Amino acid sequence: MKSNNFFIFIKSIFMLQAVIFIIISGITMEFNRYYIEDFIRLNMKNIIVPFSNFNINTANAASLFKEANVLLSGGQINLWFSSSNYVKKIPESIIASNFPVMAYGSKDNISNTAEKAEPVTSKTISKLEDKQIDYSSTFKGYKVIFYCTHSAESYIPDSGKARCDGQRGLVNEVAKNISHNLKKSGLNSEFIDIIHDYPEYNKSYTNSRNTVKKVLDDSGKTILALFDIHRDSIPGSTNADTIEIRGKPAAPILIIIGTDERKSHPNWQKNLKFAEMIYNQAEIMYPGLIKGIRTKAGTYNQEFHNHSLLLEFGTDYNSLAQAIYSGELFAEILLEVLKEDIN
Repeated sequence: MKSNNFFIFIKSIFMLQAVIFIIISGITMEFNRYYIEDFIRLNMKNIIVPFSNFNINTANAASLFKEANVLLSGGQINLWFSSSNYVKKIPESIIASNFPVMAYGSKDNISNTAEKAEPVTSKTISKLEDKQIDYSSTFKGYKVIFYCTHSAESYIPDSGKARCDGQRGLVNEVAKNISHNLKKSGLNSEFIDIIHDYPEYNKSYTNSRNTVKKVLDDSGKTILALFDIHRDSIPGSTNADTIEIRGKPAAPILIIIGTDERKSHPNWQKNLKFAEMIYNQAEIMYPGLIKGIRTKAGTYNQEFHNHSLLLEFGTDYNSLAQAIYSGELFAEILLEVLKEDIN
């Protein structure tokens, strides 16, 4: 009699759990149906498909199911209903229903998407980078000027020294390359390769001021912008920062703006505004490439044009390749800024 009562007691517990299980399953399925419909309306499929990488099969679902149910814990599923297909499918279904993103996505969806989409390879990236917009009609009649006040500045990894006194350091190659890239895109550009810092270094800006004045006298209002190209130098540092863009290291760029602290420079904030336009566009296209805008006492010959900036491409411990690459990226940024500016 006692064993019979015990069997009835066990059976009652099992039946109670089964009823609770059915109720919870029904509610869960209803909630999942509701949320999946919302996902479909919101076109969320592309977001949740990656979760389908969770491989919920009969074996591991049953194992997880046993851990959460007292009647199935402690070994193999060997109750009187174990041969039923219902028992084999329930664990898998309930786990899937409790994780809608798993139930909604499937491996089939992922493989189909991969077959339809063109794989991204280095060849594909090269094709995208080679595609160049022609801005000839946009910038017809306009010009951009580059020059180097400190012509001797160079890059130690390539030159073996920071300065090549009396000669053109590698910073000239950076300026020349930017100008070349702008020309290829249809914006007339000129690099003036006059040596300004020799034989007297202290007269560098006086000499480059004469160059700027002559250019403006000759070309007048056709000049869109003037850029004095430099490289920075950090005392005591033998390392150079880089930023990775498109898988390649680039030398960070610093923009220097002269103010009116030492001498009259009433329009210096217009130069600052132009610098901010370039910085903001750089943050959209290549975040981190331009590390900042720094104001300094001194005009740096920027008083002669409202779009005149001093740019520092890396430091003396960056390589020429890193600085050249930064210049290529800068040319892309500048084209977008000037295009909007003249419109």
